[in-house]
Amino acid sequence: MRPEPAVITIPLAERHEALWLRLHAVHRDIGAIAAKKPDALVGESARIVAEGLIHDCRPFLAKPIQALPVAALSFAGLAVQLGQFLARLEDFENRHAFWDSRRQGRMWRTGGAPVPVMRLRQALADTEPKTHKGGDARQALVKLMQAKDARMFEEGFAAGRAARTGPPPADPWPPAAPRPTGSNGETSFKM
Repeated sequence: MRPEPAVITIPLAERHEALWLRLHAVHRDIGAIAAKKPDALVGESARIVAEGLIHDCRPFLAKPIQALPVAALSFAGLAVQLGQFLARLEDFENRHAFWDSRRQGRMWRTGGAPVPVMRLRQALADTEPKTHKGGDARQALVKLMQAKDARMFEEGFAAGRAARTGPPPADPWPPAAPRPTGSNGETSFKM
């Protein structure tokens, strides 16, 4: 039996995406410096930013780390360390997202409707809402709204006429009595 897929909340998904973008940008910058000066010491501000990002990764780890590591002292070590936490964020995304073949995009598995992974900037396929018979739901909704508007207009018009002229005259012919149908008062009757 397969385990139930993990679901997350939309705010947690948004938090993950924001953290991934920040961590990726810092990792790219540290990696560029590490390529030129691997043994150079990391400055205090870069170390504080890196430790803050590592600390922010805690809710997204598969196996939580009790004591988070301090940032490495050299640029090469810090680049490796940030790359490891970036991989852990990718692991979190792989456990909580899926490929939606209908919309042709990667989606977060939330409790309700799936939410696209926004950081990927994917062009999602439009899915038009359909009725249960396969028709266009928007067109059906437009028809319902137009019918309601027409009905409300007629009711308002009748109420306005009744307020201005009084109620309509009572029908002189009871429903069971025959009504004259001919022109000029002819005596042909219909039942």
